[in-house]
Amino acid sequence: MRARAIVNPNSSRGRLARAWPEVHAKLEAALGPVEVVFTDAPMAAARLTREALRDGVELVIACGGDGTNNEVVNGFFEPPRPGAPDVKVSETAVLSLLMLGTGGDFRKSFGAAGDVDAQVRQIAEGRLRPLDVGRLDYVADDGSPAARYFINIASFGVSGVVDREVNRARFTKLFGGKFTYFAATVRGLLRYRPTEVVLQVDDGPELALVVNTAAVCNGRYFGGGMHVAPMADPSDGRFEVIAMHDMGLLDFVRDPNAIYRGEHLKHPKVRHLSGARVQARAAPGAEVLLDVDGEAPGRLPATFTVLPGALTLRY
Repeated sequence: MRARAIVNPNSSRGRLARAWPEVHAKLEAALGPVEVVFTDAPMAAARLTREALRDGVELVIACGGDGTNNEVVNGFFEPPRPGAPDVKVSETAVLSLLMLGTGGDFRKSFGAAGDVDAQVRQIAEGRLRPLDVGRLDYVADDGSPAARYFINIASFGVSGVVDREVNRARFTKLFGGKFTYFAATVRGLLRYRPTEVVLQVDDGPELALVVNTAAVCNGRYFGGGMHVAPMADPSDGRFEVIAMHDMGLLDFVRDPNAIYRGEHLKHPKVRHLSGARVQARAAPGAEVLLDVDGEAPGRLPATFTVLPGALTLRY
């Protein structure tokens, strides 16, 4: 297969740029020739992926973190327009992932190791599998309607505030992804005021919840290792919706590691729902921010829709 790597050189605080010659050599030893392009701006990976697919590339390898994965997945589609159907750039191209970013959450859904050698083997020897894609229609920061795709988790509430804290972080990133997200979560909890959100999953009843964080999950992990949806399967054609509601700071500090172990689901203030379409709107006048695969694109109201088996993943 003709392969091209879309590389974010800033991933993992620039570690990927420094290691890239060695990483590239390992990829080519396992796969044969691998073309390379580097990102240079936000959403550049989406543009470069579309260019690769139009150029006949058969295997696109996203090299970076969860944000790079998100951009590359968006590049497998024409830019989405609110209310318009989804249009794939190629019906046959395959996606692979080499994840070395701050969080590295999506690979954990497949039990994949984090070191480069193990991931290169995973790409070279991995089987082809269908991968569901989530579509998110939402309100951008400037108030305009917008849409984008995701493969891991889209959420709102504290997580939207945490994204902005992580993106501003400098010092805490020296201590790794888990610590960075944990510190940002503490700051987010102190800043965020729980807000009533009305949720509807598929054609079920509307639920009004005072939301701390609600996660619409295709994958299992987010926030630097939080095991938010242990039951999620990225190829089953549905989302797992995990809503943490009516919680005070004391609820979190009693056992802050429960969510890392996946045991938060036992808490009486955690609600679990499943479905292929999720709608969420905030109380009038309230601003509830979104988190999409670790990026912060806008706010509610939003609609999350599963596109079953929309991509083929080699991993």
